[in-house]
Amino acid sequence: MKNMKTEPSEKTIIYRTPGDPIEITDEMLENAEINPNELVDIILQKGCIIIKPTSVLGRLPEDLLLLYEELGFSREMVECVFTKYAEEAGGFDALVEQIKKERNVALW
Repeated sequence: MKNMKTEPSEKTIIYRTPGDPIEITDEMLENAEINPNELVDIILQKGCIIIKPTSVLGRLPEDLLLLYEELGFSREMVECVFTKYAEEAGGFDALVEQIKKERNVALW
């Protein structure tokens, strides 16, 4: 399997020979802005395979999760808070954009 390195916003094209296993590397997950240390759901649909984080934690950088842990917040608490605010904002991406606008800062 050949992986072509790309920026997260670009498509990654992977070539595989029939019979070869499909491998999803940590680098590929990171390029898709998925935390490789979190669980993922793999959804098989006609004509496509979708890999997405099981929870909002899969969208957060590991460094940020470790910071919250150092501050005394469990991953469960961080997940609960981010999930609530993401639902209210209309999704995780909408929440990130809302925070950027309100704080005028770049997030992770």
